Amino acid sequence: MRPDDQKTDPDVDDRTLVINPADMADAPTIHKASLVVVSGWEIGKQVELTTHEHVVGRSLLANTRINSPSVSREHAKIVRVSEGGDEYFAVTDLKSSNGTRLNGEPVTSARLQNGDKIQMGDVVFKFVLEDAVDVRFYKDIHQLIHYDQLTGLLKMDAFKRELDAELQKARANGRLTLAMTDLDGLKRVNDSYGHLAGRMVVREMGAMIRQAIRPQDRAGLYGGDESIMFYPATSIEEAARIAERIRQIIQGRTFELGGNSFGVTISQGLSEWPRHGATIEQLVAAADAALYEAKASGRNCIRCAPD
Repeated sequence: MRPDDQKTDPDVDDRTLVINPADMADAPTIHKASLVVVSGWEIGKQVELTTHEHVVGRSLLANTRINSPSVSREHAKIVRVSEGGDEYFAVTDLKSSNGTRLNGEPVTSARLQNGDKIQMGDVVFKFVLEDAVDVRFYKDIHQLIHYDQLTGLLKMDAFKRELDAELQKARANGRLTLAMTDLDGLKRVNDSYGHLAGRMVVREMGAMIRQAIRPQDRAGLYGGDESIMFYPATSIEEAARIAERIRQIIQGRTFELGGNSFGVTISQGLSEWPRHGATIEQLVAAADAALYEAKASGRNCIRCAPD
């Protein structure tokens, strides 16, 4: 099509949308100082620097804990400095084994500038002075990288990282329960009402699970319509009560699409650390076997791994 033809094409609308000035966002202003992970560990994660001194390291007592063997227990600290009316942030290495690097150069202590890269072991942070637009951007990036966009549940890499970190804490706190789940009847929904209906069910499954679990719990998408959860510092008996809440919420939900109404249920298998396994793989295997038993027992039920 020639450019002149486009001007008269009724199917082409090249008019510019005029925005009311009152609806336009205010000019960005500095909102907060943060470290943003740009390599290693949890890419896209924001660490807000709100305290006078912020310690980063592998220790459970660090302000920001990085579960990486290349990071020392207390690797480095970020300090807010006030001098004669001037306020800035500085990074100080805490005699770490692998040292701290600023923009590729080893440092003992140095003033930070917006955009500086700080490397601790195999993890690289970017020091940023964020405005509201930056805050939203980094939050969106983190969401895209670590969460399934359909269900809102953690992707498996992110879930395993959080589970591994929680198991480190559990060695001091005592226990943790893991759950494997699978929807009952999704194939029937797909066959009877189409894959759009099935996709809607999986999306709502994620929303209902997130609604039912506690703030400290974590849920991930294991694959398809299977999810995986862990309940920190929680016995299998207490976790079973949360699982029952999930079961009741999903069983009670009626879906509607194209004039059709339908529903699904959920089966769940639970295992407890260290009662049913010392490793993530052993815990998953025990919970998966319990899930298989729940399916074999008529579905829409909860089974716990045997002692």
